Amino acid sequence: MDILTPKGQESKRQEDQAIKLWHKAYPDLRYCETPKNKPAAIDAIIVKGDQIQAVVETKCRPQLNMTIFALEHKSRWLVTDEKIRKAQQIAETLQVPFVGFLYLPETDALLFETLWHPEKGWTVNIQVKETQTQATINGGKIFRKNAYIDMSHAKLIMGDDFEQPTTE
Repeated sequence: MDILTPKGQESKRQEDQAIKLWHKAYPDLRYCETPKNKPAAIDAIIVKGDQIQAVVETKCRPQLNMTIFALEHKSRWLVTDEKIRKAQQIAETLQVPFVGFLYLPETDALLFETLWHPEKGWTVNIQVKETQTQATINGGKIFRKNAYIDMSHAKLIMGDDFEQPTTE
């Protein structure tokens, strides 16, 4: 499993920081992880009290900061199509939203967006293309269907250490 490698462990530390940001902003909502040493179809569920509120896919993109993400990537998030389809099916089965978490560690920023809702269907623009991308966190190349998710309207949580630019 990739999580057991040094790069996987760094990704886990970044995911933990993203979860801290989430809990700071939404203390009444728990982020309950799936086992990291097994190939789970989703990364977590969000729970309030005793009720599941959402299914979550979380990604960390250490090479990106907010400026690069917005300008160079046109606010699109790449996830394998298979991964988001499985998560959507789980959300549909549970009748809860499917939420995407995108953490950018260089700027300690968490973007999150409802990707699918049981009453509305897909709530963001998603383009699916067959492209060559990195196979795993540890490298390699693979040609597969990838989903490019519009995150231009995502909500943003910033960490305490990030200095907001001034407009003066």
